[in-house]
Amino acid sequence: MTIGAVMPHNGFRESAERNFNDLDTDGDGFLTRYDYMALAQRRLGQTGVRADTPEGESVVDAFLNAWDIHARALDTDRDGRISKEEYVSSFETLVRTGTLDTVLTPISRATFAAADRDRDGWITAEEFGAVWNRPRTDLTTAFARADADRDGRISFEEFARARHDLLIGDD
Repeated sequence: MTIGAVMPHNGFRESAERNFNDLDTDGDGFLTRYDYMALAQRRLGQTGVRADTPEGESVVDAFLNAWDIHARALDTDRDGRISKEEYVSSFETLVRTGTLDTVLTPISRATFAAADRDRDGWITAEEFGAVWNRPRTDLTTAFARADADRDGRISFEEFARARHDLLIGDD
């Protein structure tokens, strides 16, 4: 199921460049398996979940699966890394074909489970703050935007939609 709407080409480019910069954890201008593992480790650190737990293994697996899918789809010169241009030029296709959602859904599910510390099936504002790390983002506003039904907590569906919108949106 594709969550998001189609956006103009320039919007895809801006989103792709922002997403690439977020994914490039070591800032070397390329995405590698290392970057995705670093992202998984960062997420585990944010949530306080250990890598050797089922929740931790799920987070690591989701990020490494994302790397595998991205490498197959985006590493056009097959050098084992994804350049910014390879990522940006293919981002619109990722969104339109649903490949972005294929990658994002397991990451969102694993992140949601790791953040849901009391295991009640919902993320509170405090739990949300541990995993929503877009620089220069007001967490109160981001939480309110994600909480579509305004019940003061976020379901997995609300979280998944918010993550998708963050990746292809303009904030």
